[in-house]
Amino acid sequence: MGANLLRGLKGSGVSRTVIIGIIGVRNMLLPLIGIGVVKAALYLGLVASDNKFYQFVLMLQFAVPPAMAVGTMTQFFQLGQCETSVIMLWSYVVAAFSLTLWSTLFMWILS
Repeated sequence: MGANLLRGLKGSGVSRTVIIGIIGVRNMLLPLIGIGVVKAALYLGLVASDNKFYQFVLMLQFAVPPAMAVGTMTQFFQLGQCETSVIMLWSYVVAAFSLTLWSTLFMWILS
């Protein structure tokens, strides 16, 4: 993982507005959608209402950073390595803080 993210420190052709847009959608909009999806599944009876831990894990899936498989695929196909690494670098930096806040909010919603 470190070698992939190292390329992101050297810069790439990705503009700052694109990075900010991706980070914003990934760390703010997607967890909100996750809350709605889990609440809708709960309302439809697809998720047991007494299993709060399962609901928490479902919500948490919407807030975690992107998988390392994306970086592996870009290395394998030799396409977009610098762009992917800079986006993943900033995603993981922001996720260190946003994941803590979202986890707290999810536990508050489920309590």
